[in-house]
Parts: sequence; C-alpha cells; structure tokens
Amino acid sequence: MKRRDLTPEKIILSYIALAEKMGLAQVTFPRLAEALGIKPPSLYNHFKNLTDLKVHTAIFLHEKLHEYLTTQLMGKTKEAALLTYGESYRTFALKYQAVYELLNTIPSFNNDALLLAGRKNTVLLSQLLFSFGLSEEEVLMESRGFRSLLHGYVSLSQLGYFQNAMLDADESFVEVLVQFVETIEKKAENSHH
Repeated sequence: MKRRDLTPEKIILSYIALAEKMGLAQVTFPRLAEALGIKPPSLYNHFKNLTDLKVHTAIFLHEKLHEYLTTQLMGKTKEAALLTYGESYRTFALKYQAVYELLNTIPSFNNDALLLAGRKNTVLLSQLLFSFGLSEEEVLMESRGFRSLLHGYVSLSQLGYFQNAMLDADESFVEVLVQFVETIEKKAENSHH
C-alpha cells in the first residue's frame, strides 16, 4: 500500500485483521506496518502509539455496533426490541471476536470521544427500557443487569465455557435473554398497578 493511500480506517481494519490472525496482544506497530507494506514511522502520521490506535479501534467498534443495533432495531419495540438488542450484540461480538475486549475499555482509556461513542449504545438500551414504563432508577438497574448478562455471556463463551453437549451455547443464550426480558415485563406490569 502506498503511504499516501493510507487512512486511519485502513489502519484500523488491518489492525483488526491482524488481531484475528495472531491475537490482539501480539500486534505491534512493526508487525502492522509490515502487513500494510509500509515503514513503521508512517503509522505515526495517523496514530500517536499503539494505545492511541486501540482507542480509535474501540471508537470504530462502538460506532459500527451502534449502526448495526440501530438497523436491527428498526420497527421493533419493547420485548422484541430488547431481544434483538441482545442477539445483535452477541452477533457483533462474535464477528469482532479478536478485538471484542476493546469494546469494554472505556474507563481505562479516559478518552472523551470513546466515552461518547460507547454512551450512544448505552443510551439506546436505556431508551428501550424506558419504553416499558420503568422509573429512572429501575432503568439504570436493568441496563446494568442486561449489559452484564451480555458481556458476561460473550466473554465466558470466548474463554471456552458453555461446552456442555446437552445445551448448545446459542440456545441457552436466547433462553437466558428471554428470561431476563420476562422479568422486566413483570416488573413493568407491577409498577403500573
């Protein structure tokens, strides 16, 4: 690749592809430069260092996730929307498995743009939860529970758990999701009486 054809997005996509090949922890600037067919110093025209690249990859992932969720949620409300959010999150996490951990680095990077990108997806979830007629505190509580469920399930699956032949990981994910959504429905019904 010619240096002038290099864009931050091309570097990010190459970074993700390399992480899929060798594992995220193994990717260095020299290895990335080699994969792009450029000299390592050229990367510094776009990113300060590897941490900066990680932050921008995380922003890229959050923006892609937001696009994907928004598309998948079109025309869906309440229970159907929550189930779709959960299933779409997991599909996305599987697609970007090699760099998935970057989606959950917001507090440690202390970066405003990243914070903003991540918050969009949390806001999306909160809006769905508010549609059930829950109070602000309940929404916060359910949002934390739901995000923990999704992240926990995805992370444990990636670490190699949930291998029991009796219950396939996909089926159990949907089942756990459905049960969670049902508890929210009950809570919403009870707070209306």
